[in-house]
Amino acid sequence: MFSLIFDVIQKNNEAGEYDKIGFFTGGILTTLRLSLGDFDFNFIEKNELDNNTHILFWILWFMMVVFSSLIFLNFIIAEVCNSYAEVRSNIDAFIYKERASLIAEAEDIMSNKSKTDKNCFPTFIISR
Repeated sequence: MFSLIFDVIQKNNEAGEYDKIGFFTGGILTTLRLSLGDFDFNFIEKNELDNNTHILFWILWFMMVVFSSLIFLNFIIAEVCNSYAEVRSNIDAFIYKERASLIAEAEDIMSNKSKTDKNCFPTFIISR
């Protein structure tokens, strides 16, 4: 939508970068570049816009930047929430694994004499 509006405001894009793909696709790529922060305003300097068209261009540019930022930020928030949900689902297994490694490390530190006590170190461990 923004690329079509910019195409109506500024019909001739003499930059030459999009000669082989056409004005429509070039307008979409230019709008995408603007939304990503590549602010090249040379075409405004070359072509004379009247005062109302110039004001309309800047209003549309501001709206496009705000909407693009909202879309990109929404994507980033969705990815962070997805990563958090994945970590949250695996947290119990990670906690048990860390506890087991700490118990194994504590048993390795103990002397062999204390390991002979059958009450503290049974032959079998029953987990429920």
